[in-house]
Amino acid sequence: MKAVADQVEGDWTDGRWNRVDVGPIMSGAIHTPHGRTLKGIAIKVGDPSQATVCFNTELLGYSAAWTGGFLEFDPKRYGLIGGPRPKGRTLFANGISPGWAHNGKWDDPRPGKLGPLPRSRAKYRGLYRHGKRVALSYTVGETTVLESPWAGQAGGRLFLTRTFELGQAATPMTALIATKRGAKAALREIDGLAVARLPAGDETIWVVALGQGTGLAVKNDRVLLTVQPGAGQRLAKVFLLQAPLGQAESILALARANAAIEPPSRLAKGGPGLWPPLTTRGVIGKPLGAFAIDTIRLPFDNPWNALLFTAGHDFLPDGSALVCTAHGDVWRLTGLNATLEKVTWRRYATGLFQPLGLKVVGGRGYVIGRDQITRLHDLNADGEADFYENFNNDLLSAGGGHAYATSLETDSRGNFYFTKCAEGTAHGGSLIRVSADGSRLDVFATGFRNPNGLGIGPGDGITVGDQQGGWVPETRVDVMRRGGFYGYMPMHHRADKPETYDPPFAFVPRVFDNSAGGQVWVPPGQWGALGGRMIHLSYGRCTALLALPDEAHPGQGAMWQLPGRYLSGAMRGRFNPHDGHLYVSGLRGWQTAAVHDGCFQRLRFVDGALRQPTRFATRPGELELGFDVTLDRDLAEDPQSYSLEQWNYFWSSQYGSKDWSIRDPKMNGRDPVAIRKAALQPDGRTVLLSVPGLTKAMQFQLKYDMDAADGQLVRGTMAGTINEL
Repeated sequence: MKAVADQVEGDWTDGRWNRVDVGPIMSGAIHTPHGRTLKGIAIKVGDPSQATVCFNTELLGYSAAWTGGFLEFDPKRYGLIGGPRPKGRTLFANGISPGWAHNGKWDDPRPGKLGPLPRSRAKYRGLYRHGKRVALSYTVGETTVLESPWAGQAGGRLFLTRTFELGQAATPMTALIATKRGAKAALREIDGLAVARLPAGDETIWVVALGQGTGLAVKNDRVLLTVQPGAGQRLAKVFLLQAPLGQAESILALARANAAIEPPSRLAKGGPGLWPPLTTRGVIGKPLGAFAIDTIRLPFDNPWNALLFTAGHDFLPDGSALVCTAHGDVWRLTGLNATLEKVTWRRYATGLFQPLGLKVVGGRGYVIGRDQITRLHDLNADGEADFYENFNNDLLSAGGGHAYATSLETDSRGNFYFTKCAEGTAHGGSLIRVSADGSRLDVFATGFRNPNGLGIGPGDGITVGDQQGGWVPETRVDVMRRGGFYGYMPMHHRADKPETYDPPFAFVPRVFDNSAGGQVWVPPGQWGALGGRMIHLSYGRCTALLALPDEAHPGQGAMWQLPGRYLSGAMRGRFNPHDGHLYVSGLRGWQTAAVHDGCFQRLRFVDGALRQPTRFATRPGELELGFDVTLDRDLAEDPQSYSLEQWNYFWSSQYGSKDWSIRDPKMNGRDPVAIRKAALQPDGRTVLLSVPGLTKAMQFQLKYDMDAADGQLVRGTMAGTINEL
C-alpha cells in the first residue's frame, strides 16, 4: 500500500464492479441515449435476463431500453465517479422526457430540469422486488399506478411488455411508450386492436396495447398509450418489439397469444429471496491500553463477487445490524456477540444509488443515496427487503462525479439530516434536513466542499466534517447553526458573497486526519470519564479521535487520537445498544491509509486508565488540562514536559494551505509558545499551564510527556482551534 501522500488516480482505478452480480436492478446516473438519466433505475427483464429498461424516477417514464447486456461501469475511483452506460444494442430511446402527459402537454416544468416533477403532477412511491421481478409504484395526478416491465421471446423474437394496474382516473391519461428519432410513427387498427409502428427497416418498432379502455396514439416519432377515465381499478398491457415492416399480422398474433394480464399487485406482497446467507468468523482484538478493536470479517469472497466498500450501519431492535456498501448493497448481520465465532451475512437489498449512510428508525432501515432516502421493508420476514420505498427524493442531483450524499442521522424530533457534496445546484455543498414524515426537504446550512460525515449529539447539536481543498485550508469539524456558512465559497448560496465564515469547532492537522469522516457521541454513563464525549472518525488516517470541548468556550475544542487503527477509511460510528460497544464502518475510494476495501469493526472500552486528557480549557494566558489519572508531581510541574505551537491557515481558493505564523503573517511556519509555569492542582490530575503568549489561533498543537503517580507513561499530542480566548 502506497503512503497516503503518494497515491494517484491510477491507484483507485478498478473495474471489479463489472464482474458483480448486482441483482435485478441498479440505480444510478445512467448515460442513456439522448440524455443522461440522473436518477435512473436499470431493470433486468426476462428470465433469463434478455433486455434492460431504464426507468426515470423523477419523470416516471422509460429513458431507454436495450438488449445484449446490462451496464458498463466506469473503473475510475472504483466506479463511484463516472456513471454507468448501457451495454448492448438500443431498442428505443425516449430521452429525458416526462413519462406521462399533463393536461395533454409534455412540458418539463422543473427549474433547471432537475429534481422530481411537482407532486400534484406525479410522484414516485417506490419499487417492489419479487424474486427477479420488479413492480414500480407511483401516482399520476390522483391516479395510482403499479406497473411491471418484463421481456419474453416468441418465434425467435424478443418482445418487451409493460403491465399496468391503474387506479381511479377522472380524466384521460397518456403515457409515452417509445420514440425513434427520424422515424414517422403510423397507426392502424387490425381486428379491433390498435397497432402502431415506428418504421426503420429491420429495426422497425411495433407496439400493441391490450386492456379495457386503452388504445394507442402516434405523434411524430412517438408512440403513446391512451387510457380512458375510469371509476375503478383497471389492467393494461403494452407489447413492444422490433421486426421488419409487413409483420403486423404475426405481431398481432404474438400479442394475442400473450394476452393474459396478470396484475402487478401480485408482486407487491413479498417474494422469494435471492441471496443465501454467508458466514464469517470475527477476530477479538487484544487490548491497547483502555481499548480493544475487534474485527467482524467481511465476506469479500462471495458467490456474487459483491464488493464490500462499507459506508454506513445501524442496529435493528433484535440486535442484528444493517450495513450498506457504496456499490449499492445493504447486508443484514446476525451473531454480533462477545465471541464473534459465527457472524451471518445476508444481502438484504441491492441496486441502490451509491448509499453512504444508513439509519434505523422504527425498526426499518433508511438509506441515503444520491437519488433519495430509501426506506426498506421486509414484507414477508425472510431476511430480504421487498419494498424499496421512496421516503423523499426532493434532493437535486446534477450527476457530478464527486456530488455524493453522505451520512444519515436523526434529531430528537425525528427529522433526518445528511450532507450533499459540492455541485452546481441549490442543494450542493449543504447540510440537508428532511422532515420526520418525509414530506419536506430544506437546506439547513451551506458552504461545504466534500463533507463525508456528520453527527448529532446531546441537545440536538449537529456537527459536520469537511475535507481539505479549495476554501477549506485544512480538514475541519464544525458545529452547525441554522443558516450558517462554513467556508467553501462556491457553495455559499447567498445573494452577496460572504466575507468570512462561521469558525470551526476545530481544524484538524493532517498528521491527525487528512480526510474527515463522521462524528458519534459516547452515551452518558459509558466508557468511564469519556461518557458524553464526541468521537471524530478519520477516513484518511483510519483512526478515531476523542474531541474535547473547551470548557471556557464550548464552541471550540481539541482532539487527540484514540489507540488503534482500522482496516479501512473510518467514516461511520454507532454505539450498539445491545452490547454498549462502538461499531465503525468505512471504505477506500480516494487518498487513505486503508488496507481493505471496507471494514466493520468494534471498539471496546476494557476499563483501565486512558492516561490522556479528558477535559481542557483556555483562558487568557492559561491552558488547563484535566487527566484521568493522578500525575507525578515533579514531572507534571516541569514546563519541559510540555511543548506548544500555534499557527494559522490561509483561507483561499488554492488547494489547502501552508502553516502561517501568527506573529508574522507573511512568514510560513509555526510559532513556538513558551510555557512559563506548570502547576499541579490539589486533585493531582489537573495541570494549569501559564502561557503568556497564548493567543487566538486557527491551530494549536500541545505535546505532553510525563508519568502518572504509579510510574506509567502519560504521553500524547492534542490539537485544536482557539476562536475565542
